[in-house]
Amino acid sequence: MPPQNNQQSSHQNNHQDNQPSYVLELLDAVPAGIIVTHQDGRISYLNAEAERLFGYSRNELLGQSVDVLLPNRFSGNHATLRQSYIDQPSTRYMGAGRDLYGKRKDNSEFPLEIGLRSLVADNEQFIVATIVNITRRKQLEERLAKVIEASPYGQLLVDEQGIIQLINPSLLALFGYNKEELLGKSMDILLPERYRAGHEKLRAGYVQKPSLRAMGLGRDLTGRHKSGTEIPIEIGLSPVESDAGNLTLAVVTDITERKRLELNLKQANAHLEEFTYVASHDLKSPLRGISDLVEWISEDLGENIPEAVKNNIERIRIRIGRMERLIEDLLLYARAGKRAKESTAIDVNALIAGIIELHPVPAHFNIQQDIRINEIYAAKIPLETVLRNLFSNALKHHTGVDPCITISAEASGSYCLFKVSDNGPGIPVAAQERVFRLFQTLGNHSSNGSGIGLALAKRLTESHGGQIELISNTDSKGCSFHVWWPRFARKDIDE
Repeated sequence: MPPQNNQQSSHQNNHQDNQPSYVLELLDAVPAGIIVTHQDGRISYLNAEAERLFGYSRNELLGQSVDVLLPNRFSGNHATLRQSYIDQPSTRYMGAGRDLYGKRKDNSEFPLEIGLRSLVADNEQFIVATIVNITRRKQLEERLAKVIEASPYGQLLVDEQGIIQLINPSLLALFGYNKEELLGKSMDILLPERYRAGHEKLRAGYVQKPSLRAMGLGRDLTGRHKSGTEIPIEIGLSPVESDAGNLTLAVVTDITERKRLELNLKQANAHLEEFTYVASHDLKSPLRGISDLVEWISEDLGENIPEAVKNNIERIRIRIGRMERLIEDLLLYARAGKRAKESTAIDVNALIAGIIELHPVPAHFNIQQDIRINEIYAAKIPLETVLRNLFSNALKHHTGVDPCITISAEASGSYCLFKVSDNGPGIPVAAQERVFRLFQTLGNHSSNGSGIGLALAKRLTESHGGQIELISNTDSKGCSFHVWWPRFARKDIDE
């Protein structure tokens, strides 16, 4: 069986004929090219796949130097490399870390992978090379590199030692380096120094159990810009197999803006919670005390008191009641920033009918409904609170003739659009921007309330992923409040 000692090409077929036919057929059936060479590089044997890969017939290559199969730029140093292998023979891949290419008979080149093995037969040492065409794999790697290059997110490929093998422009922009400063360097350069010591252990753990997952769940991840500035980031990890070994693709997202918004929201909520505490304990308690004192004074004075004193005591009671309602409204507003997560299927017709039924609608009011959607999936209480406030306002502030209020609901993309319209006096354009602010009222009489209702409606709507707008009617008097409320369960709202 191979290797065959072919000194002259005319003798080659005779040598091959000396081998059992089934062995030769078996070697020709191997889907990888096999080439056996003498120590001086002369080809002693090649199988059918090697013929196909390089475009030569067997007779054209037997006895020829293997250098004929190398691109000219590699053949000059090949004798030295071959001798180095002969001096220290082992079973291994050839050219680890380098791109290898073969040259066909027509001088075209193709990328290949070569496994080497030493073989001693008839007191002579041979070199057995197993050759695989990796053109397809290289094409896929090039496509992957192009996808990474074009990604708007920072991406880098690192090997099992954490050495950066590939990096895209988005990541370079994020960390402020150029490509030459990062390629071939440890990825630890992108970490704050205080995390580097522990990162090696974490990376080794991932190498042992690579998987597609987010990195550092439950922890704040931080990168380090070239300037030393730290950057809040999110990282997704994915294992990638390549001819260079097992790699890890890390997708890095800058979450600075999101963190800034979260911090601002957190501070705003903290201030509101502080206010809620003050309103609950420091305002309500003394107000109750004042109310009790008024009642005691009234009891002490008895029934025969001057009418003026009696009127003043009643005025005090009214103002205490108004102050208590104001505090309750403020507490409602403070709590409105917390998103309700108990989403359920809501029958829109029943919701609107229930809101109308709760209010004492004067007989001369004309209430119309135009409901074009049957059901949405949302938190019922905050939505009901918003619509009830709008309907209550329309009733309370309508002073015109033939008052008419229309409530409609329809699908609008992923939202349900509710409209509460009236033909009342409307809201002046100059006042429309401030109606959603706290303590804004449209009149001076006591029925206007605390001026918190619309601010509460806006806060509830926005905290549940919706939007509210005030629009003046164009073809009639009055105005319309439009509320877009998410009509499907959303992960960012309901989980």
